[in-house]
Amino acid sequence: MKPASIFSKFFLVIFANILLFFNLPMWLQIAAYTYLCLLFFLARRWRQGVTWALVSAVFVVGNACATLYPDNLWGHYVLFLFSGLGKMLPVVIVAALIFASTRVSELVYGLRCLHMPQWVIIPMSVLFRFFPTIRHDYHLIRDAMKFRGLAVGGFALLLHPARSLEYIYVPLLNNAANVASDLTAAALTRGLANPGPKSSLYKVSFSLTDWLVFIVGIGLLGCLIYA
Repeated sequence: MKPASIFSKFFLVIFANILLFFNLPMWLQIAAYTYLCLLFFLARRWRQGVTWALVSAVFVVGNACATLYPDNLWGHYVLFLFSGLGKMLPVVIVAALIFASTRVSELVYGLRCLHMPQWVIIPMSVLFRFFPTIRHDYHLIRDAMKFRGLAVGGFALLLHPARSLEYIYVPLLNNAANVASDLTAAALTRGLANPGPKSSLYKVSFSLTDWLVFIVGIGLLGCLIYA
């Protein structure tokens, strides 16, 4: 089956944000997490699919265990961790899916099909490239530190937080401003701000996967209303 198109991913963003306003029963929580994690496998992101499925399982089990001791002080902390933060999990999973399986050209094409204004399309295209670039810079900084024998392991970063702040976060934050400027200039150079009609080599087709995503998602929202 084909991976979900950008239009299905826009629907998933709405779906995940609607879930924020409801307390999901256990069976519906499991169904929603399974629905979102299966989309990683359709996008052939096997490792990320397994990872998010395990994270979802931890939150489901933790939420169930936390409600067993509602009057215990530690139970309140555990309930906040698994229930409070767990409400954000669908949004995080959808964001991870979009960043992992969507190209910038596909995102721009989808936003243009929805007749979004330029002041939405340009920041979104810059933002979409920003986080992968920052992650790449972080790995370069860590490789440079390991080459010089500084904080080789993750535990060393915890033992020396001031050194971690100096060697990692300071250059990373300084570089972030340059990255944002470079990406904005690159987007404008490619004519993204040109108000004229645009053509695109990337075409999005509505496949069977998209129909299934919409039908199952709307079905889950219907169950949520009547649950």
